[in-house]
Amino acid sequence: MKKRVLFVDDEPAILAGLRLRLRSMRSEWDMEFVESGAAALEKLDEAEFDVIVTDMRMPKMDGARLLEIVQEHHPKVVRIVLSGHAELEAAMRAVPVSHQFLAKPCEAEVLVSVVKRACNLQQLVTDEIVRQAVGRVAKLPTVPVVYAKLRSLVASGLANAQDVAAVVKQDPGISARVLQLVNSAFFRLSREIGSVEQAIVYLGFDALQRIVLAAELFSIGKGTSEKATLALRELQKHSLAVANVAVALTSGGEEETYFTAALLHDVGKLLMTLHLPDHLDPIHEKMRSSGEPMHEVETQLFGVTHAEIGGYLLGVWGLPYGIVEAVANHHAPSRVGFAEPGLVSAVHLADALVHAITEDQAIVPDPTTVALYGPDDIWSDWLEQFRGMVLATHSGLKEPI
Repeated sequence: MKKRVLFVDDEPAILAGLRLRLRSMRSEWDMEFVESGAAALEKLDEAEFDVIVTDMRMPKMDGARLLEIVQEHHPKVVRIVLSGHAELEAAMRAVPVSHQFLAKPCEAEVLVSVVKRACNLQQLVTDEIVRQAVGRVAKLPTVPVVYAKLRSLVASGLANAQDVAAVVKQDPGISARVLQLVNSAFFRLSREIGSVEQAIVYLGFDALQRIVLAAELFSIGKGTSEKATLALRELQKHSLAVANVAVALTSGGEEETYFTAALLHDVGKLLMTLHLPDHLDPIHEKMRSSGEPMHEVETQLFGVTHAEIGGYLLGVWGLPYGIVEAVANHHAPSRVGFAEPGLVSAVHLADALVHAITEDQAIVPDPTTVALYGPDDIWSDWLEQFRGMVLATHSGLKEPI
């Protein structure tokens, strides 16, 4: 079935160029080209689209306002900005309502790749309610006070990138937002950044503080229940412990990417806690009665797990594919063909180890994945090796940073 893509730009010449450059995709995409936000909304009301690609600066209704409306009324549509207006202020304004940024001029191959990837990621999640909930999420839920701690650290005049990263990295939601923005085309990077430290060095402390503040403004909110807040704090401790173990499982050289992927591995749970509470109640009830781990119960009840939900969200946000792949498959590493240890296997094993050590869920590690790392008794050795690290993380982070 063809994917439907809607392109919006107030300059006819730009649209004509897109038509010409994308003519090779006519066999795979049904494409519409319109010159205003109002015309785009009319098209969306008439038929379903998979992706919208819009300019930022347009008269009457600009791209940010258009995507805000699309987010509210057509949440399943992947929202992409294609704009030459590459200022931080514009980027920040578009962050809450867009999934990805592309800068003009944009090579046809790049645009095709981004749209194809967005369409492929949609296949991760087939549950209609889940897809709509993911589409409405502009910010990952975050535990408050990070901005205050960051501001105090920077104001001291003694902060360096490592100190600031230590604060940022303990919150999966803010880490994801920082990486999303720095990897957007608004910053015209020649390579992907998968490290919080690298992102901070590139952005600078002032821009970082603005991003964190924006992230917290869209965080838990006053209406969040005490139950949800406690769940998020426990999830924060778990995510940090998994990140520390994942780094210990790597042979070196990619520690920050491993840390980031593991820190974000349960972002699907973050989303579900605040945006899919009706899904969580039956899941937890069956977990208590059957003793089965969460991802198995999710599959039985809804055909999708928090892993795929998290991977889908991070994917449409444009985070590096390796991180998306690790998040989406951290309970099913065998879906990814590999013959040696790597990011997916490390995140899977680190998550299973932390669950085993804290005894909160009986997650059985994939035996093929374990075998990549060594002898049959390596799992027992790991349990002893990492027990102190995991328990120290859990006890040391009694309050959210």
